[in-house]
Amino acid sequence: MFNTQVTGKHPHSVPTIKDVAKAAGCSTATVSRALATPEKVSDTTRERVNQAIAQVGYAPNIAARNLRRAESKTIVALLPDISNPFFSEIISGMEDVAHQAGYQILIGDCEHDPARAEAYFRLLSTNQADGIVLLTSEIPKALIKQADGQADFPLVMACEFFSDIDLPLIAIDNHQASCQAIDYLVSLGHQRIATLTGPAGNPICLERLRGYRDTLSAHGLIDQACVAEGDFGFRSGFQQGLALLDNAQRPTAIFCHSDEMAIGVLKAARQLNITVPGQLSVVGFDNIGLSEYCEPELTTISQPRNEIGQQAMQSLLHLLRGERVIRRQTLSSHLIVRKSTGRVSD
Repeated sequence: MFNTQVTGKHPHSVPTIKDVAKAAGCSTATVSRALATPEKVSDTTRERVNQAIAQVGYAPNIAARNLRRAESKTIVALLPDISNPFFSEIISGMEDVAHQAGYQILIGDCEHDPARAEAYFRLLSTNQADGIVLLTSEIPKALIKQADGQADFPLVMACEFFSDIDLPLIAIDNHQASCQAIDYLVSLGHQRIATLTGPAGNPICLERLRGYRDTLSAHGLIDQACVAEGDFGFRSGFQQGLALLDNAQRPTAIFCHSDEMAIGVLKAARQLNITVPGQLSVVGFDNIGLSEYCEPELTTISQPRNEIGQQAMQSLLHLLRGERVIRRQTLSSHLIVRKSTGRVSD
């Protein structure tokens, strides 16, 4: 049932699409699809939107509606840093699904710059792209957050997420993955376990940090917690690794929030003549290709990155067709044990 009254509008103001969405009890994206591509929404939804249009007196711009019917067949994959090898398999998974559906992928590299992200979002309003798969939370929330907490256009998040915006999400359970890594290190006899996080405030880093602290607490080791902050990259892993290891109370193990930082820590250990895993165990996160070929080979949490990309693209295609999507799909991760971890030496 749709609402019988639209509040907060001046009696002589021109009704907008948001007024229609409020009256119909749906998102503005659904209203847009009902107007632009009515064949992509259900009969019930289309009827509800039509009744709401009549109720609020909305007069859609026919020319603009016809323009929106011309799909670009282009999807934007928005990355925080294209040089990060973590994203390659995700993009590959997206490409597999997109190609079969007749779409192409445009890769947008934000370079951790919100202004660059805004430029890619403008491709939607100018009909140069049909939707976005968002692989970063480093964007202004005002670009996507509406009054109902949903996006105003087809948008899916993969891996990263916002805690206060309801978007379709494909990701692993970062808390559980972190717990598994710390449990494993404790099983090897480690008690002084440090963690090297990604940027403070990043939701996935907060989940991984929570798992780290919860697991230490469960083992009675929370008083020995040691937290350093990096940026997911090699250089920050090396620099923070030096800081963590160049002191008398250095940890016997370091859990890193990315493989790149873990590889940086391995370099710091070599520079300080600390043997791995003899004197230090190192665990990474992501299982990028280099993790298997660095020295020593890196123990890490493996994410199903190709599957994440495939599922993200499938979800976006469902949105483009006006179909229902699962709001959160949690995929499985697992710990891969290699040569960078070992038992605490006596």
